[in-house]
Amino acid sequence: MKKVFKFALVAFAAAAVAVACNKPAADPTPTPTPDPDPDPQPEEVVPVEGNSDWSVIGALLGTNWDKDYVCAEENGAFVLKNVKLTATDEFKFRKGKAWDENRGGAFESLNNGFAVVHDGANIKPGLDGVYDLYLLADLTQAAVCAKGVSPEWQKAPEGQSWDYVMDISDYKTNSEFHFEDGTLTINPASVTVQWKFYATKWNDYDKVDEERGYKVWCNRLGQISNEAEKGFLFRFNDGGTKGSLRFNSDLVGIPENGYVVKDGKAYIWELNQWHVLTIVADGTNVSIYDNAELVQTYAEQTAQIFQNGLKLQRFDISMTWDDGTGYDKGQAFLGYQAFTRIWSKALSADEVAASLCDVPANSEGLEIYWAWNLDEGSAVNNLAKAAGYNLDFSTALAGGQQSYVNPDDVEGTWTPAAEFPVCAE
Repeated sequence: MKKVFKFALVAFAAAAVAVACNKPAADPTPTPTPDPDPDPQPEEVVPVEGNSDWSVIGALLGTNWDKDYVCAEENGAFVLKNVKLTATDEFKFRKGKAWDENRGGAFESLNNGFAVVHDGANIKPGLDGVYDLYLLADLTQAAVCAKGVSPEWQKAPEGQSWDYVMDISDYKTNSEFHFEDGTLTINPASVTVQWKFYATKWNDYDKVDEERGYKVWCNRLGQISNEAEKGFLFRFNDGGTKGSLRFNSDLVGIPENGYVVKDGKAYIWELNQWHVLTIVADGTNVSIYDNAELVQTYAEQTAQIFQNGLKLQRFDISMTWDDGTGYDKGQAFLGYQAFTRIWSKALSADEVAASLCDVPANSEGLEIYWAWNLDEGSAVNNLAKAAGYNLDFSTALAGGQQSYVNPDDVEGTWTPAAEFPVCAE
């Protein structure tokens, strides 16, 4: 009995264990559902600055024309990347965190270059988003680009190859243009006039020329003037000193009939070579250059400079007024010419040196650019930005606007420039 009872206890215990193992488990405690992930915080947009001389300043990025963001230099441009703009933002580029040199202009389209100039308008892209801001290294164009997109710059105007020049070596060649369709007003603060010429012969002043049969006088390159006959007059060899220049401009206070001098004596312009005659009036001084050489500076001579602007009305080549005695032919300029330009700015010495050949037609301040570079015909277009001011020899006026002259008498003879290249190789 004792053994049986013991077995029974063991059997009961085993059964109890079996019952415990097979009992259904209680429902598990539900796992709490996690809260949805919070909205990701936007990454802070910070402009990527550099260490160039140029910066961006404006009403942008929460500032109000009181903070400069310095541009980096990259691929021939100054760039400020990763700039968050709003549709009302506006800005400009400036150098040295000062306004002495700055660039602004009218935004045109995303990713494309647009023209900018010194003291130009505030740049107003009218865009919302993150963009890269570019200023081309030559300071002529800016661009607003989508982040990471390179700008598509405007192509520079095709340069002059100078296959031809105007031949005015015939003493009968002259022409006078009158602009009847309005006037071009040059900035009254400063102006530059350039004329590229090649002289082949200076007249024997106050002597009878055997070919012409009468006395000859100066070699008159020409005149640029307003409706009051005030402007810039260029006469070589006037008074007997061969190769000297008498330049006068009452608009900029240069004495009438004053000789251009250097080192105390009349400066001589050599024959049979190209000269770029440049007159720079900067509002204080008037400087005269022969190519890159500064010949003379007239100090404090600009009191009268363009009080009402230079309103271009007449442009003469050589001498155009004939009184029936050969007065015009006795003042003929004998040689060739390549271009005439007028700028509404005072070129620096470096800019003068860089402008002896071609310049981009969209150069800052370039108002008139007549390149005498045709192979036929009589129309010379103004290559610069100013509307109009094209020249057509066939409608040139003569005799004080009394009559039209025969186009055959005034149409330029377009001579190949191979024998006397306009630009050095």
